[in-house]
Amino acid sequence: MVAQAAKRAGGHVYGIALANYEPEPHAFLDEYEAYVDHHDRQRRLIELGDAYIALPGAVGTFHEILEVHILNILKEFDKPVVLVGDYFKRYQDLIDSFVAENLMHEDATPLFYAKDGEEAADIVIAYFETLIEKNYYPTTFYPALASDQIYRHILKNTANYLILFGGLVMTVFPGVYPSNRFRTSRLFAGFVRATARGKKVLDLACGHGAIGLVALDAGAKEVVMSDINPTAVQNAKYNLDHSKHADKGVVFESSLFEKIPSIYKGYFDVIYFNPPFHNERLKKTDTSLAHAFKTQTDEESVLIKFLQSAKEYLNPKGVIHLNFSNKDMESLALLEEGFEQYGYDYEIIRLNNEDTVADTRNYKIRPRP
Repeated sequence: MVAQAAKRAGGHVYGIALANYEPEPHAFLDEYEAYVDHHDRQRRLIELGDAYIALPGAVGTFHEILEVHILNILKEFDKPVVLVGDYFKRYQDLIDSFVAENLMHEDATPLFYAKDGEEAADIVIAYFETLIEKNYYPTTFYPALASDQIYRHILKNTANYLILFGGLVMTVFPGVYPSNRFRTSRLFAGFVRATARGKKVLDLACGHGAIGLVALDAGAKEVVMSDINPTAVQNAKYNLDHSKHADKGVVFESSLFEKIPSIYKGYFDVIYFNPPFHNERLKKTDTSLAHAFKTQTDEESVLIKFLQSAKEYLNPKGVIHLNFSNKDMESLALLEEGFEQYGYDYEIIRLNNEDTVADTRNYKIRPRP
C-alpha cells in the first residue's frame, strides 16, 4: 500500500526484499533488489535511506528501527527516524524507561513520533529542505563518487542477489558490476529495449548480461556477450541459461574483441558498449571487478582498443551505440578524438542529466565509408 501510494504521488519507489520471501518485484516498484541474507538486506535498506519512516509492525520492523536508532546514538550518521501512530508509544515508553533506570543517556538523536502520515511527511520534508541547502548527496549516489569509492562499495556484496534491470529480474554475483545502480546503464537499457528487435547484437563488457538480456527480451535475433571478468562471464551465462532466450545467446570471456571468434567479423547489426568512463586510478585492484573501472587515458585505454577493432565486426549497415558521460573530461576528450583518429562519424542522440555532476550520453557511431 505504501509503495502504491508513493508511486501514484509521483515517487520513485525502491523495494529492498528478502529473496526467499519476495523473489519477484511487484507492480509499484521502480527499483528492486533482493538478498538471501537478512543482514545484507538490512545493510542495503539502511544505506539507501536519508530518512526513515516506520508504520506499525512486528519484530522485523522493530529490528530495523533499533538498528538506525543505534547508528544515530553511536553518531555513525545523523538521520531522522519517524515513528507513525499511537502504536509506537510503547517504543517511547521503553526508551524513557532506559533513561529512568540510568541504562542510557537522555536520547538526543533525531527520533520523532508522528500522529499520522501527514505529520510524518512534514517532518521528513523539512529535513530534506535542509539537505538541499547543504547540497547534500548520499554515499550511494554513484555519479558524485570517485571510482575507488564505487569499487569499494560494490565489493561489500558477498553473496548472490537479485535486481530489477530493464524490466527483468537478474542475479548478480559478488564481484560483478551491478548495472541497476548506475543511471547510465538504466537509461541505456531503455534505449536497447526500443532498438534491438530483429537485430544481431554484440554486447561488450556485458557484466551480468545486463544489456544483452534486455536486447533478447526485446526481440533481438541473436546476442553475443563478452566480458574480461571471468566471474561476470559465469554470471552472464547463469542469467542467460535461466532466461527464456538461452538458445539465442552466447557468452565469451574476452578482453573486448580478442577472443570473439573470427566468424563474427562483418556480422553484427549493432554493437552496444557501455564502457567505464573514469580516469582516476583505483587505490588497490585486487579483484577482476577492477576492469569495470580501468583508467581510460593510458596507452592501454579500452576506448582506443575498442575503436581500433570495432568496425571489423559490423556488417555494412551496422552501427555502434556507446554510452558515456562527461564525468571525466579527459576520458571524454580521448573518446571523441578517437572517433576522428580511427575513422568514425558520430552524433549524440540522447543527452540526459546534463544539469548534474555527470551527464549521460548515447553516441551513435558509424565507420566512415
